[in-house]
Amino acid sequence: MNNKITALCVGTALTMLPAAGFSAGISTIEDIKNIVHPGVITGKKMELYGAVRVSVDYADSDVSSAEAEGGDLLTDGGLSVSSNTSMIGFRGEVPYNDKVIFLWQYEQQVDIDDKDEGDTWTTRDSFLGLKTPVGRFLVGRVNTPFKNMSTEYALYFASSVGESRSILGAPSSGAGAHVDLMGANSLNWRFQYRRVNFALQYSADQSGSVNAVDDNDRDSTSAWLDWKGEHLQLSGAYIHYSDFFATGKLEGYRAFAKYTMGPVTLGAIYEDLQPEQFDTLDREAYGAQVTYRYLPRWVLVGQWNHADESERGDDAADQYSLGLFHHLSKQVLLHGMLTHTDNDGQGTYRAVNYAHGDKVATLPGRDPWAVSVGAQLRF
Repeated sequence: MNNKITALCVGTALTMLPAAGFSAGISTIEDIKNIVHPGVITGKKMELYGAVRVSVDYADSDVSSAEAEGGDLLTDGGLSVSSNTSMIGFRGEVPYNDKVIFLWQYEQQVDIDDKDEGDTWTTRDSFLGLKTPVGRFLVGRVNTPFKNMSTEYALYFASSVGESRSILGAPSSGAGAHVDLMGANSLNWRFQYRRVNFALQYSADQSGSVNAVDDNDRDSTSAWLDWKGEHLQLSGAYIHYSDFFATGKLEGYRAFAKYTMGPVTLGAIYEDLQPEQFDTLDREAYGAQVTYRYLPRWVLVGQWNHADESERGDDAADQYSLGLFHHLSKQVLLHGMLTHTDNDGQGTYRAVNYAHGDKVATLPGRDPWAVSVGAQLRF
C-alpha cells in the first residue's frame, strides 16, 4: 500500500459515519474510539480498512456438566478463543463538484476463529451516498441511529465480554431478537450544526428478502440527537419497528449523558422498551460507567447495567464489568476484563452477548461470568 493510501487510513472514526459516534478530533479517548470502532476516512482514492479483534476467554454459565450439554452456548467452565466483530472494508469518494461528493462503502464482518455455515462473511455498513452542505445521505445497509447511540455509550466494552448490550436491548429470555439491528433497505440522513448532531433513518423492510420487493409493513424508523460540549455530552435516541420479528410493533427510547473531569469520565444511560407483544422486552433498563485514565497509555473502566423486571415477571438482572486497557500504539489496544451477570429467578440474561463473537448463555436464575484477555488492531 503506497504512502498516499496509507495516509488515508490514519484519523478518527467519527468524521463521517455510522459505526462510531458523532465526536471529532484526536485525543486519547478518540484513539480508543478508532480502535474499538474503525472510522470512515474519506479520500479521492479507494481505501482498504478494517479491524481484527480477538480474545481468549474463560467462561462459566453457572450450570452443571449435564446441563451444559443441553445447549451450544452453555458451559460449565471452559477456555474459548473468540473473534469479536473483526471486519474488513473498502470505501472512497468521487467528487461531483465543489459542494457535492459521492460516497461509497462495502464492509464485511470476518470470523477468523472458526467457521459457521453462512456467516464467515456478513455484510455490515455498505452504501452509496452523497456528502452535501445539508448533510450526508446514504442508501443501503446502515446501522440504525438507535444502535449507534448504544455503541457510543458502550465504547470501551463494545465487542468485549463486558458488552453493555448483554442487558441493553436484550430480552430477559436471553435468546432471540435484539433491538439493536443493522438497518436493512435504509435511507439515512446525518446533519451537523456546530455542537449539535442529528441522524434520521428509515428502513423500508427490516427483515425482507434480498430479491423481494420491500414490504413497508415491516419498516422501521430511528433518530438520534446528540450535543457535545467541552466536558458534557447529552444524547437521546428513538426507534420504531412496525413488526419486530413477527411480534407486532415495538418502540424504544434511550438517553445518556457523559461528563469528563480531567482523567475521569462518568456516564449514565436509560432505556425504555415498549413492545406490543414481546413480554420479555417490555421493561426499563439503566446503567452507569466510570473511566479513569491514570497513565498516558492505561485506562481503567467499570460498568454496571440493570434491567428491571419485565412483563413476564421475576426476571430482573444486574451486570457488573471491570476492565483494564493499554494502548500499545494508536492502532493496537490490549485489554483484560471480568464480567458477571446476576439474574433473578426467571431471568436468563447472558454473561456475554451481542458483538462479542462467543456468547455465554445461562439457565433461569443462574449467574454466569467470564474473564478475558484480548487485543484489537485496526488498519
